[in-house]
Amino acid sequence: MHCLAIAAVGLAAGPTYDIRRAGGVAKELAQRTIGALPSLGPDVASLKSEIIETLAPYGDPALNLPADVAADVDALARKLEAREPRYSQDERLALLDGRWRVRWSDAPPPSNGAVGPLRGEAYQVVDTASRTYTNELSLFGGAVDISLAASFAPSGDASLRVAFETLQINLLGQPLPTINFPAGTERTWLLTYSDDDTRLVRAGVDGGRSTARDLGLIKKGEGEAADAYLFVLTRAPRTSAAATAGERRALKERLLRLCEGERLGAASGEERRAEIEALMDELAAVNPTENPAASPLLQGRFDIVWTTESELTFLTDKGFFGLPCEVAWQQIGPSDDGDALTLSNRIDFSNGFLNVGSACEPAAVGGRVNFRFESCKAKWNDVEVPLPPVGSGWFDVLYLDQDLRLCRDVRGDLQICRRSAI
Repeated sequence: MHCLAIAAVGLAAGPTYDIRRAGGVAKELAQRTIGALPSLGPDVASLKSEIIETLAPYGDPALNLPADVAADVDALARKLEAREPRYSQDERLALLDGRWRVRWSDAPPPSNGAVGPLRGEAYQVVDTASRTYTNELSLFGGAVDISLAASFAPSGDASLRVAFETLQINLLGQPLPTINFPAGTERTWLLTYSDDDTRLVRAGVDGGRSTARDLGLIKKGEGEAADAYLFVLTRAPRTSAAATAGERRALKERLLRLCEGERLGAASGEERRAEIEALMDELAAVNPTENPAASPLLQGRFDIVWTTESELTFLTDKGFFGLPCEVAWQQIGPSDDGDALTLSNRIDFSNGFLNVGSACEPAAVGGRVNFRFESCKAKWNDVEVPLPPVGSGWFDVLYLDQDLRLCRDVRGDLQICRRSAI
């Protein structure tokens, strides 16, 4: 209100003052002080609805908009951008966090949610804590999944500089070799409108490297401006397993990054352990495998990435007869007679190993796997010693997919296992 009073004093200062200019100044000062005036046009909710309604006839995500319709969407977006509240950088970043559905973009494929004429389901999962995001595109009901991982850094209160890192393609659940983007493959994001359920982003190469341009897929100079393309995104609900495919990948990547350098858990302090356990809980909530104990995905060799099991963390920290732990892994597979499953837990050292063999009985429903120790042996240099196996127990599979398994055992210990490439 003090700004309006100053403008009024300016009006009374002399007869030569341009009243139209004074009105403009007063209006701008009022907008800066109390936000957009009601008389300026449609409210925020109406503009957001109008954008989605304009896009609706062209699919979800919208494709092949006629030039006049694309111009209408851009004009509506600019009206909405003019009504964005004033955020601090931290407030704006907090609004980005989560999973978003791409509703339309005039950027080239696959950023617009399509591969050529094929429309997919396009999502963006943003993790502001780690300054990373993942673009996910699912085609043919999930038979083909394309995942682009990137990192970002604020370059202003309302802009980010993003760097593409890797591209992963999965065919029928099987990952193809990961593609690494060349250094300098970067973009600018202008965060032109953000709220709890809607985002508008204007983006461009802005001096970065463009793989599409290098391959001749777009014209030289196209998309160079920082605001070359417009993206319309709405927050995606966490509902079905299919709807959380991108979120699962992002959570898995965050979890595995947290485990790096933790020496299977031996180096994890209370704060890091709490972070890892929280992410395990999030993944368990979006487990894609029904009855994971009975799933064929349970079988195979898995490397242990992280655990709270005191025996394993002790051996990792102190070693075995002075020998450092090199790798710990599990193997679940058919027994020799094929009538049951066996579970082998093994720790490899530089000149030896410790191996515990068990009979394994997965439940038909749920995630419970019962086991009974049947053999144990240790090897040190050339000496192999059988040890008496003792006990039985169970573990619950909290999360299972083609490359990751999370478990909690009878003692409450946690374990993160990644399918081995061996």
